[in-house]
Amino acid sequence: MSTVETDAKPVVKKKVKDAQTGKDFEVIHEGQIDIVFAWISAVYSLAVIGFLTWLVLNMLYGTSSSIAQSLVPILGGTTSKLIFYTAVGGAIGAAVNNLRSFITWHAEEQAFGWRFIWKYIAMPPIGGTLAVLVYGILQGGAAVVTGANAPTENQITTLTAWASGTLAGYGSHKVFKWLDDKVNSLFKVDAQQTTIPDVKGTLLEEARQTVINAQLKVGDVTEAAVSSDLVGKVIAQAPEPGIRVDCGSKVDLTVGIAGPTDPTPNPEEGTIPHNGQPKVDDPATVAAGTTTNDPQANPGDDTN
Repeated sequence: MSTVETDAKPVVKKKVKDAQTGKDFEVIHEGQIDIVFAWISAVYSLAVIGFLTWLVLNMLYGTSSSIAQSLVPILGGTTSKLIFYTAVGGAIGAAVNNLRSFITWHAEEQAFGWRFIWKYIAMPPIGGTLAVLVYGILQGGAAVVTGANAPTENQITTLTAWASGTLAGYGSHKVFKWLDDKVNSLFKVDAQQTTIPDVKGTLLEEARQTVINAQLKVGDVTEAAVSSDLVGKVIAQAPEPGIRVDCGSKVDLTVGIAGPTDPTPNPEEGTIPHNGQPKVDDPATVAAGTTTNDPQANPGDDTN
């Protein structure tokens, strides 16, 4: 029977590192539905950029438009206008980041996933919100250091608000990490601590309850052979009792179990050799004239 040789090569899965998150992703080739959603995401991002840019230009240069005129009463104050420009900048930055992602995953890798359209839709409003938060934190810090009053409206401050908002929206992923760090530093809560109880010599269930009552958790439970009086009891623990640790830490326990029996052989009892046959006396010690059932023992005796 002849064998058929093939030149099939193993399929090598391609992985790509995302420039924004730094994580490696396995490339899965996009289908028709993925391509459709990719272009919807791109068109949506371009529409956001175009509309918000037109809106900002209308607000800055006083071009009459129904939308711009409707925002005038709302944005009457200087601070509200700067917040508005910052939010618009954040939304535009997030939309630009969407286009960068579209080019990377669709145009270059051809691995756009249809489910990511929700990310593309949500990023502009998220970018605008993050931009306002960042601008408020930065302005608040500057006011504390310099003692400045409320910002004044001019083209420089307006451009600064818009630019900082755009950068914050574009780098939304890093802004999230920056805000997490700020929250942790401002609202840091020290972990409560407790003392490791001494549970050696107690039964396992009793030791478990003692550990739980101390606001701790039972970690690994191992077994070790011990004498009969310590069977079922805790013979060791880690960490050692008396140490201060954070609440919720784990305590490893070692429980004693009955050891394997090892009976001592009786020297008076005969042993059975490895061939399974009882031990017989040495043929040299057998008295002369004694007959055996072994025909080779009496070669001269021929019954035939």
